[in-house]
Amino acid sequence: MEPLSTTEDLVAFCDEARAEALVGIDMEFERERTYRPILQLVQAATRERAVLIDPLASLDLSALWDLVADPAVEVILHAGMQDMEIAFAESGGKIPHNLFDTQIAAALLGMGEQPGYADVVRRITGVHLKKGERTTDWSRRPLSEAQAKYALDDVLHLHQLYDELCEQLEERGRREWLREELRFYENRSYYEKDPEELWLRVSRHRSLKGKQLAILRELATWREHSAAKRNVPRLRVVADDVLIDLARRVPTQVDELHQLRRLHPKEIERGGELIIEAVQRGLDCPEDDWPRLPKQHDEDPELNVTIDLLATFVKYRAREVSIAPSYLGNKKQIASFATAHRQERSRDEHALGNGWRYEIVGRDLEEFLDGHLALTVVKGRGRLKLIPTPEGESHGS
Repeated sequence: MEPLSTTEDLVAFCDEARAEALVGIDMEFERERTYRPILQLVQAATRERAVLIDPLASLDLSALWDLVADPAVEVILHAGMQDMEIAFAESGGKIPHNLFDTQIAAALLGMGEQPGYADVVRRITGVHLKKGERTTDWSRRPLSEAQAKYALDDVLHLHQLYDELCEQLEERGRREWLREELRFYENRSYYEKDPEELWLRVSRHRSLKGKQLAILRELATWREHSAAKRNVPRLRVVADDVLIDLARRVPTQVDELHQLRRLHPKEIERGGELIIEAVQRGLDCPEDDWPRLPKQHDEDPELNVTIDLLATFVKYRAREVSIAPSYLGNKKQIASFATAHRQERSRDEHALGNGWRYEIVGRDLEEFLDGHLALTVVKGRGRLKLIPTPEGESHGS
């Protein structure tokens, strides 16, 4: 099957999907060699038919991006974070709306931490999908019959998954849970990274302090702009360890850059002056504006032990309600919740402090932290049990 290669055919398909108010979408792309992913193929399906859309052909994809952003159309996808980043960028910043991520839905039903598409299809439909084209070159034209079949398989089952997962979520009262989990897709900050926070993504940034962090922030911003301008991966511009070394050495002349073994001479020739300017901006930054390292919870050994215990409790509760433990509460969320409770700060800003998570586990975590509940092992059965403490019993009476 050949992909749709005319704008007219694409618009007609999008009109069909909009009339149905439901469409399944998947994308194939390559992002290892460039800053921006290269979209190579889009698969889409209504209940009536599935199509391949060729982004490498000279067609206007605006109708597709409008469809994804249309709140009146529910879009089914599986692990669609990178797909929606592409849709946001290609559409000129239109926020995707009304998404149904089958991976997240499956995790909320206890099918694993990050269940793969083939695994969810097998569980629900009994179909075993072939994996032969997983590493194929999707830029090749024409697509082979095997490529086309493999690509279409990624959307052919989405509607059946949607129907079954919706039914199970409704039966177990978890449809609202999914709505809460999918809200991040509609948050603009998810797609537009704050340039002031890029330094936090540099490995070993915690080895620096004070003004060094101000220099690192400027260098990380320079690298991002350079990578975007040249459309190459950021690490191809300058590796993380080189940024760390620059922040420590604080070079003020281009000639000093040659002392860094892993900073390529061509990069010095291309961007040496800009590197020195970035370092100087960091040096000129007043102390009040220096970046501050987020406090790590392992800096407090006593609280860290408590967090480990709470993590055990969350796993216990996740097993009780048949949900992937990380979806109920990961270590970072547990630590944040425990720290806020210890400092008597509001729980509302924390994932475990509001919504369905608070009802399922957060309320008990509060009781646990207040000493009103405890975990014990059921004698002879080797499983955990939650019991009120004497203090908790008097608290409840």
